[in-house]
Amino acid sequence: MAWFGGLAFVAIGLAPLVWLQRRERAATWRKRRDILAACLSLLDAGEITLGRDGFPCLTGRIAGRQIRAELLPDSLTLRRLPQLWLSLTILTPLPAASSLGVLVRPSGGEFYARTPELPLRLDVPAGFPSEAMLRGGPGASALLPRISKVFAALLEDPRVKEIMLTPRGLRVIHQVAEGQRGAHLLLRQCDFGDARVETTTFLRLYDGLEAIAAAVEPTERRAASARPGLRA
Repeated sequence: MAWFGGLAFVAIGLAPLVWLQRRERAATWRKRRDILAACLSLLDAGEITLGRDGFPCLTGRIAGRQIRAELLPDSLTLRRLPQLWLSLTILTPLPAASSLGVLVRPSGGEFYARTPELPLRLDVPAGFPSEAMLRGGPGASALLPRISKVFAALLEDPRVKEIMLTPRGLRVIHQVAEGQRGAHLLLRQCDFGDARVETTTFLRLYDGLEAIAAAVEPTERRAASARPGLRA
């Protein structure tokens, strides 16, 4: 029965490690849950739901527009630490728009990107990052002169990875944080520490998308959907 005693000894030795792992996992999930917490008050009828990986998704409305903010962890890129991206979407009809997307520093591994799916490759205008990919659908070339300045203004933020304009709405992908080296190298975990999406960042991205919509839509419609000035 010596083997049984040996197994019991191993089990006793592993118990603290299992407890520690569970504690660390619970702490990591609490941190993930809080990443978008500060932005909840910005939305009317705002709601946060958690995905199976513990990352939150925020939905609600600003000035009547449906908003969706979700977090996209990316640990697939080789030779680089995991990245955490914020996908902020404004769902609003833009019937005058063609599909147009810009992706900064494309590597081919951006699973979340939609720009490469568009059929037409376009020349990158002045004011855009030199390492950007610009693609669109039919009619995008005619639309580009109207929106290039507002696209460029949003792209001045070096953490902006992609901007998408479609007849159904707009989306921006923004880098929130880079994973902690130790957790990634030792445990292959996506630990983003105490990363937070601040309200100032959220509203800057939102206002950038609204500026693009304003360049596409008639002036009278934009006036009716401007966000309240009390948000700051």
